[in-house]
Amino acid sequence: MLLNPLTVYSPKSLDELLQLYGKLENVRLQAGGTFLLNALKLLKRNHAKTPAHVISLTKVAELKGIKMEGDQLIIKSMTTIDELFDSPLLKDNFQVLHTVCRNISTQPIRNMATVGGNLTCRYTWTEMPAAMTGLKAQLHFVGKNGEKETIGCSDFYGNAAKTDKILTHVSIPLDKKTTIAYRRVKKSQFVDIPQLSLLISTHIKDGAFSETLVAVNNCVDFAQRDKKLEDFLNGKKLKKEIGQEALDHLTDEIYDRRSNDYKKHMFRVSIKSAIEEVAGKN
Repeated sequence: MLLNPLTVYSPKSLDELLQLYGKLENVRLQAGGTFLLNALKLLKRNHAKTPAHVISLTKVAELKGIKMEGDQLIIKSMTTIDELFDSPLLKDNFQVLHTVCRNISTQPIRNMATVGGNLTCRYTWTEMPAAMTGLKAQLHFVGKNGEKETIGCSDFYGNAAKTDKILTHVSIPLDKKTTIAYRRVKKSQFVDIPQLSLLISTHIKDGAFSETLVAVNNCVDFAQRDKKLEDFLNGKKLKKEIGQEALDHLTDEIYDRRSNDYKKHMFRVSIKSAIEEVAGKN
């Protein structure tokens, strides 16, 4: 399907990008393009308004790269999923991102899709939000007038991922003491998008859970934390039965939201096995 007429811009610097973004109206940003192009086709098919301008971020060098900055992993927004997967910096608590990246679609898509696009596209089923929430990531934005804003993932997705600013990078604190378990169930044998995903991170102190964070994506709502389950786990001693006991302390509305019996069952199986994995590592 042909797109409606539009003008595409390819700025080569962040300053040029901000100037364009500030003066153009009815404009959309293009990161890897794997979401945007399909969205524009859908808008046309539904006879809805489409943007007159698209700004490609592909040539903006300031938005590319991965590095350690002190005790923070910095992932620039235009870093592709494949570049992140291949990074030698994915160690300690960052190592789980290997698994998250590998779960994303196919190799051709991973070569194009970007970390920033995955985090800010406003589709509720994307892979990165629950993982980044569980890793306590901060999202760094810049506005049309150059104003900067930093938002924690929990707050960003709690506000339905709404922003009129440009994501420049993600920062994740290094934590060598945390223990992490990640689970993901795909929608069907033929559709490789997640039906659910979750990440549990915790510190084990004196044989008990501490500073536990449970990030959940039911793929209907945006990623969120199960604070009821976090409160139950914190202070609990490691024991064989802890995974089963935890199932009586879930925030039910997260898991029951537009869920069938299979999905509810898989959430419980995933949560139980993730908690047992954490306990088994310690």
